[in-house]
Amino acid sequence: MDVEEHDDVDALLERLRTLPAANVGDAMQRLSAVDSGIRPVWSGARLVAPAFTILTRSGDNLAIHEALALAQPGDVVVVNGFGDVTRALVGELVAGRALARGLAGFVIDGAVRDVAAIKELGLPVFARAVTPAGPYKMGPFRHQVPIALGGQCVLPGDIVVGDDDGVVVIARSQLGTVVVAAEEIRDVETGKRRAISRS
Repeated sequence: MDVEEHDDVDALLERLRTLPAANVGDAMQRLSAVDSGIRPVWSGARLVAPAFTILTRSGDNLAIHEALALAQPGDVVVVNGFGDVTRALVGELVAGRALARGLAGFVIDGAVRDVAAIKELGLPVFARAVTPAGPYKMGPFRHQVPIALGGQCVLPGDIVVGDDDGVVVIARSQLGTVVVAAEEIRDVETGKRRAISRS
């Protein structure tokens, strides 16, 4: 990616941060939402960030520990944990390290723990479940490969948008088109709200 393209992406991400996930999903014909089982673990969590993807064995977070040194500041770590809810893949200590590295958060098709501490840190974390049970650390895993996440395909660098309504995924190649379309939807809805308030 050249500098000019990077600047364009940064500007588009800033615009995207003003948009609800619902408007973004509508702009992609309502085909891009991750299934509703993957939710924010604390109310008010919000993220807009490029994906650093992980495929890992169920209940195992060795890949996440290693990813903390590999993901770039501003990335969201997106994990296909095969929907396993018996072992937490992220907790307070991992979340604290991620925050110190400047990462944007986590989206986990699996479980997490230490929700109160993660909320206090202010790190956006989305997951399928919460459990106190800790993970294994043996692997195997893959970094930066295409993964499945709640019915969506996520490629490294795709843009992940999350808020209280859930998570949507934007193919990086479609970012500009989606941002423009989502802004138009937001503006139409704003106009309708104003019309209702005046009536």
